[in-house]
Amino acid sequence: MANDSTKVIVTEGATGHTTQAYHHDFQEIRADGKGAKDAAELLVNKLKLAMDTALTEWRRQTITQAIADVESFVKAQG
Repeated sequence: MANDSTKVIVTEGATGHTTQAYHHDFQEIRADGKGAKDAAELLVNKLKLAMDTALTEWRRQTITQAIADVESFVKAQG
């Protein structure tokens, strides 16, 4: 499956000076950062931590794809 960086959603963060990022398929996992790239990099880390709770192969595959999507977004940010 191809990476889809458009699945990364970036919004205003919890405070006025932060940006929040999350993946369309995992809206419950969010990360706040100084900007879109920073938030997305932190999101990658949170998604990797979620692998510990992935009990099925399907869940591991969907999280792995989400990680690849977010990494593609980070790369596109420069």
